[in-house]
Amino acid sequence: MKKESIEQKLEIIHTAAILLIESRDINKISIYDISREAGIASSTIYHHYPKVEAIFEHLMTTVFKDFDNVLHNAIIPSNVHRWPDINRMIETAFVDFYRKNKLVQKLLLSQHIFTSIRHADLENDTRLGIIVDSIYRQYFDIPQQPPHINIFTVSLQLADRVYSLDYRRLGDISDDMAEEAIRATEAYLSLYLPHFMKIKN
Repeated sequence: MKKESIEQKLEIIHTAAILLIESRDINKISIYDISREAGIASSTIYHHYPKVEAIFEHLMTTVFKDFDNVLHNAIIPSNVHRWPDINRMIETAFVDFYRKNKLVQKLLLSQHIFTSIRHADLENDTRLGIIVDSIYRQYFDIPQQPPHINIFTVSLQLADRVYSLDYRRLGDISDDMAEEAIRATEAYLSLYLPHFMKIKN
């Protein structure tokens, strides 16, 4: 019988971890649980990942790439007339993505003990904020922003906080709270963005 390559073994490990995350309390998943689900010795998993949190961190790298795709596909240029249109498109796209992806719900919206994942998420928000800033600047001349913050990063984090509150309460993001996140982020961004900005030709 042909031995599996390292890449194949890692893929089996990752798939087993995803299945467990989607179906169980993320705080109660161990290397041994993943070992049983994957049909791979726990010693083999420990060889690649010293702790279960490291597996989750690896899965986050794929999630972060997916976020880039969400932003890339969120904007419909013909529907951009005012800057709040961009905010609404972005947040609507993220809610749709969250609702369809249990892995992301568990890793980013649930209450769990893995601080490294939260730290990685915050770092990624900084990166996404820069991308969102560039999206806005494609359509509008954005006024000079405060040097100590990226307002679009804060806006993304604010929306995620609203989604997280609803997810922890209901296990989902309700339409009402999705709309509330749009209102909250628009209100915040309006502190820095003029209500009327001429769209670029």
